[in-house]
Amino acid sequence: MPHIRPNYLREGDLVIFYKKVTYSMMAAALSFSVIPVFSAEQAEASDRYADVDNGYWAEEEIEYLTEQGVADGDASGDYRPEQPLTRAQASIMMTNALGEGALNASSPTFSDVDSSFWAYGSIEKAAELDIFQGNNGSFNPNGEIEKAQVAAVVSRAFFDQAAEPDTAGSFSDIDSDFWAQEYIATLADQGIVQESGSFDPNDSATRAEFSAYLARAMEETMQSSGNGNPSSSPDEEDFSDENVMYEGEVDADTPLNVRTGPGTGNQAVNQLSDGTNVDIYGRDGDWLKIENAGDWGYIHGAYVTTVDNSDSEEDDTSETPDEGTNESPSDDVQGSIISAAKVTVDDLNVRTEGSTDGDIITKLQSGDTVDVYEHTGENWARIDYGSGEGYVHRHYLQEKEPGADALEDRTIVIDAGHGDHDNGASGNGLIEKEVNLDVALEVEERLEEAGVDVVMTRDDDTFLGLNERVDVAESVDADAFVSIHSNAYKQSAHGTEAFYNGSHKASESRALASSIQQELVKQTDMTDRRVADAGFVVIENTTMPSSLVELGFLTNPSDAARMKKAGYPDKAAGAIFDGIDNYYNW
Repeated sequence: MPHIRPNYLREGDLVIFYKKVTYSMMAAALSFSVIPVFSAEQAEASDRYADVDNGYWAEEEIEYLTEQGVADGDASGDYRPEQPLTRAQASIMMTNALGEGALNASSPTFSDVDSSFWAYGSIEKAAELDIFQGNNGSFNPNGEIEKAQVAAVVSRAFFDQAAEPDTAGSFSDIDSDFWAQEYIATLADQGIVQESGSFDPNDSATRAEFSAYLARAMEETMQSSGNGNPSSSPDEEDFSDENVMYEGEVDADTPLNVRTGPGTGNQAVNQLSDGTNVDIYGRDGDWLKIENAGDWGYIHGAYVTTVDNSDSEEDDTSETPDEGTNESPSDDVQGSIISAAKVTVDDLNVRTEGSTDGDIITKLQSGDTVDVYEHTGENWARIDYGSGEGYVHRHYLQEKEPGADALEDRTIVIDAGHGDHDNGASGNGLIEKEVNLDVALEVEERLEEAGVDVVMTRDDDTFLGLNERVDVAESVDADAFVSIHSNAYKQSAHGTEAFYNGSHKASESRALASSIQQELVKQTDMTDRRVADAGFVVIENTTMPSSLVELGFLTNPSDAARMKKAGYPDKAAGAIFDGIDNYYNW
């Protein structure tokens, strides 16, 4: 099962995370020494809590979180700083810190957290954001969270990259091969923890310790982005139409925060409702730059769809032909065929000229094939649509040379999910990282035989971070990216599913995912669960057609029995190869 970076996914009432089992428990450890992070302006001491005395080591951090609305005391007015923190309490604090509301999912993700549980909404949201994961389908909400686990939660939520492993080498109880060292290194590198003494990574974290950890990370994020004012004030000319990259539309179940900088540590200064159209002026990582009350604002790109599905000036898939429009160039198409093309969207307008000023002759549907006779400018193609010729926008065509094998000489990245200390899911005697790799290696062999330049993110039991996997695909300018995973949830969940993301090459990615899914269902005899848009990191951030496939549920006896058979890796790999081949060759 893959991981989703915080703030990457909002799927309405659809929980796409059939939560996994072991990510080796998202880890890192912490020895909470007092580091002078806060100034008097940031959090003044107060007598808010009877059991947090003036001078208490985490007094300022606790006050800061209270002022930010992240944490609160109990009904008696106590904060109980020395009490262990439960996983349910931690999920509430984390979602509050990120400015995320509760997610009232229609069906529970975890077997031990039903909709009546007091922290249900926060736990569901934390799971959706991949801040927390369960184990074998359960969450253990009342269990005490270890310092290792809480460190990982904050590290992954607020910091993109892990520091060099030896950064955390001065802790006496953290060996160089400790499975969570990269998280520790990140926090030490950020100055959030002090490199001395021991971490005690397996000890339960207290409320005070978690508060210090979280508050320092929030403040560090805000400081690193220029105190919420990362860019100079724009001039009126900066908002001109010529500087607009494209138009987007907010796609969010709850109001979308507009922040002063690219990051959750920056102040939220406005909110946009679902369906709001916005002009996009730039991109900073996952954040989109927009105009907000005469200044720059930033919104998270995961909650914005592109109105025209590209950076082009016009969306040519929505208009309806004018009544009585019968204009068409001659039925006798002039010239030679330069390529064959497949339509990648529904309702693609065919026009009388290569411009949106041209009248609409007819519409083409996704999967229709046409002959291309000419490229006019960068964006238009003159085609034969069967009843004559017309012009369509090239962004919605997948082209290939006539009669050529469109798969040969492609560069395709195959990503076997998880690896090394990160086992992924497990169930019925199967371990996900092993299943993924076995299938991926067979896919590699088939693609190479077809003349494909195959790049593997891993070909043995090693670990790569999510962004490292993305970097592999981007660095080789891949034509396609396919990530292979296996699923886990409650025992009754079964079937195969394939995901794509709408951020880049949406229609092509959807077509690739659908093609692979069709073959997996047919060739491995798995239930067709679905093809869906999702916010997994590796398909959110790769800019080529990308898909993430879930082979089946290791936690389901029937799926697992199929996957245990000796010939399964070969069969699944054949299906994935055929799906890729069918996507390119029609």
